[in-house]
Amino acid sequence: MSVETLTTVGPELLELVPGLQFDHEELAKAYQQYIERVPMPASGKEEDRLRRLGLTHRAGAEDPWRDAGNGQYNQETGEKNFEEAEFSVFNEALQDTYFHEIYKSLPFRPGRMRLVTLHPGEIYHMHTDHSRVAHMSIQTNEDCRLLFRTGHTYHVPTDGRIHILNTKLHHSAYNAGGSDRIHLTMTLAD
Repeated sequence: MSVETLTTVGPELLELVPGLQFDHEELAKAYQQYIERVPMPASGKEEDRLRRLGLTHRAGAEDPWRDAGNGQYNQETGEKNFEEAEFSVFNEALQDTYFHEIYKSLPFRPGRMRLVTLHPGEIYHMHTDHSRVAHMSIQTNEDCRLLFRTGHTYHVPTDGRIHILNTKLHHSAYNAGGSDRIHLTMTLAD
């Protein structure tokens, strides 16, 4: 895969996939299609309906809409729950959306492909991931940032580009703005 690096953050933290840019309006439309189609979760609670939203899932997944929402590691034991490459099936109910076009166009093999919302005032704890994670912003505000332990921060704009972040390094994300941040995230399986 060929990548373009941004010198403002540094190639050790961020890469952009060159020559690949998606239509932001189509991305936002696909998100609305997803929201309209996602079924109620097993809990039956409306507040759980838009949590852990996945586009890919493992073969034979009990709930293909939410299979990719699980963490790769058991927080209590530290044991690995799965390999990213297991998330090799794109949700059949979404194959007519722009998300599927993006999926087919990726120059890397994605594992978990998810829709992640960070509400105003939310912050993730500092952590590391097993793989790098690509981000595309669907909705954001200037006060949404990824924060690396190095002190560098990065704002993913709604530019239709794929921003591959080195989430193997200690990082966090926060939303200090007044509106939701919604990202399409794709964990690199390679």
